[in-house]
Amino acid sequence: MNHTNLWADHFSTAAIAAIADQETYLAGRADLDERGIERFLISPGRISGLVTARNTGAELHVAITLPVLTSDQAASLRTATPQCVHHEAGDDALPECLAEPAHTGGVNVLPDPAQLSFVCTCPATSPCRHTAALAHALIDRLRTHAGDLAVLRGLRQPSHPAQDIPAADTSADTRTKTRLSAHHAWAWYRESPDLPPIPNYSPSLSNEPLSPPDWSSPPPPAPTSEHLHALVNDAATHATDFLRSGTPLECAWDADAVRLASRIPHIRISDVADRLGLDIAELRDRITAARTSASAEP
Repeated sequence: MNHTNLWADHFSTAAIAAIADQETYLAGRADLDERGIERFLISPGRISGLVTARNTGAELHVAITLPVLTSDQAASLRTATPQCVHHEAGDDALPECLAEPAHTGGVNVLPDPAQLSFVCTCPATSPCRHTAALAHALIDRLRTHAGDLAVLRGLRQPSHPAQDIPAADTSADTRTKTRLSAHHAWAWYRESPDLPPIPNYSPSLSNEPLSPPDWSSPPPPAPTSEHLHALVNDAATHATDFLRSGTPLECAWDADAVRLASRIPHIRISDVADRLGLDIAELRDRITAARTSASAEP
């Protein structure tokens, strides 16, 4: 049941903000789909369940807690807009008009992310992927039983006993689509208790050492071979000076470009001037000054 629901969407937004890590949140979705949750229970101020650890198979106790509405808040909620039909809603329903504080006497039925606390018996720091799985279980539940949010906020008594949430049916493409980063997927694969599959194809490799590829001139407008050799020699000179005397390397982009233009033969003055935003005559003067300075150095 993946139709949109205001209460589920708002709690999802609050859970994402409270967990504050997108990959942990998505990992919880994957764990719920893969392993499900046992003894899932919604009670006033608390959601709880049992989650099986992905690698060790250990049984983990998880819970999400938040404060219930005070008696004064509940009274304000009951007396606000007394003619509204939300007062006649059934146990599984929670009219969307209750999401408006102006309609509820200033009482926020939706929890604030700062009010959510996460508890898990795993050694990781909470909120962890296991508590994230519990949050996803509640979000899925609210899509079909929005009234359970009223139970969680202490406005109604629980009407459902603890129940097991099975793993998602992977034979049909019914699961929520999630996106994981490559390094996160690799971490999952590396930590898997099962051995990785052995490929049935082994390419034949030669015992002869690989020969270096043939040098080919770079395509235009890249530097010519002559320019590349000049750049390599310039870099080697700077590196040698730095290693011998600790002479700092030039970092000013325009000054370094002028210096290289004064040393590299057959450069296109017009192209360099355009890239530096200089007049050609000004660039020629700066190149001449750079060459004069270089010739004066011991």
